[in-house]
Amino acid sequence: MESVHKDRGIQLFELGRIKDAIDYFKKAISEDHQDWTSKFYLAICYLNEKQLEEAEKITERLLEDTPNDANVFYLKAKIKLQKDEYDASRKFIDMAIAINPYDADYFGHKAGLLLQKKKFEEGLEAVNEGLRIDAKNAYCLNLRAQILTKLNRIPEADQTVEDILYDNPEDSYSHANIGWVQLENGNHKKALDHFKQALQFDPNFEYAREGMTTTLKSKNFIYRWYLKYSFWMAKQSSKNQWVFIIGLYIAYRVAVKLLDSAGLSYVAIPLIIAYLLFALGGWIMEPLSNTILNFDKYGKFLLDKNEKISGFIFGSLALLGIISITLFYAFGFQYGLTLAIAFICTLIPLPGAFLITKKKPRVFGMAYGCTMLAIAFIGPLFTTLMFTQLIIFFMMVGYTWIGNIGK
Repeated sequence: MESVHKDRGIQLFELGRIKDAIDYFKKAISEDHQDWTSKFYLAICYLNEKQLEEAEKITERLLEDTPNDANVFYLKAKIKLQKDEYDASRKFIDMAIAINPYDADYFGHKAGLLLQKKKFEEGLEAVNEGLRIDAKNAYCLNLRAQILTKLNRIPEADQTVEDILYDNPEDSYSHANIGWVQLENGNHKKALDHFKQALQFDPNFEYAREGMTTTLKSKNFIYRWYLKYSFWMAKQSSKNQWVFIIGLYIAYRVAVKLLDSAGLSYVAIPLIIAYLLFALGGWIMEPLSNTILNFDKYGKFLLDKNEKISGFIFGSLALLGIISITLFYAFGFQYGLTLAIAFICTLIPLPGAFLITKKKPRVFGMAYGCTMLAIAFIGPLFTTLMFTQLIIFFMMVGYTWIGNIGK
């Protein structure tokens, strides 16, 4: 006899009422401890609600009951991906494919993992295999457009985009994904149109909201060039990224030395500023752009609470830094230089901390920034202004090394 609670749970699940569905699946399982279907759906619900530990516990028990069910391995792979355990996710999706090599979604998941690992050619092979199984699989088509863009095969990416829109003209995910592809290709107007379409179909779609926000930020030419650089760097392997960064640093040091030797040290100043902006761009660009959008009559509505706070703090610190340096130069207020250094250096850890999703690194960033400010205010009571300035500066440099840990 079919469980009424299970049937109602499935109905609610299909309607997107995940939290309500969880209660009904729990009731169905309490009535029948062998109800495999309710357990499977309950694990999916927990995954959707980001309750990953609960979802994993259920899938472990399902694997004990049905050790050769490809769908459970696929679910396990999705849970591992949400936990950022890419190698484990790859292992489980490979097991799912070994059991059932005729499900396009499995190959789509594998392609997504390979895309994350920047193995674009392998990812393209996987996604093409999925499309051989189901030529209209939206998941695989969207991934194919992303991978082709990373491979700079733009005409093929554009054709894939057309195929996606032909088959899914009202799908919010497809429009949002195409928006990101168009943004990476530099087609900002088209990107904006697709993000608008995605948000019309689903006003609460975070992926589309982020895309819309990023597109509006790119109206600022500095942010636009930073975005191009970010997309370009994202295509490079970790090895190539380090080669580029180290090579650029060596070139910068040689250029400064040559200019200094030629008596053109004044020319080196803008070069030093440009290099610092490049080196620290990843830390300040997002908070800076949030500051700009805070004053945009439309853009401010796209920022979430933390983004608004980040922008407000960045703008306040920058303004206080300008006031302090003005006091130093205009009125000879010596302490003003210490405050200016503190406010400017704190732009690195403090505003960006509000944009970190994980709790521990977010709290660490906030505490680190507040400590830098505290040293600026109380340090001169115990030591010289010069030593206080050096402590703050080296704390800023140190954060650029340790601040990525745990992000």
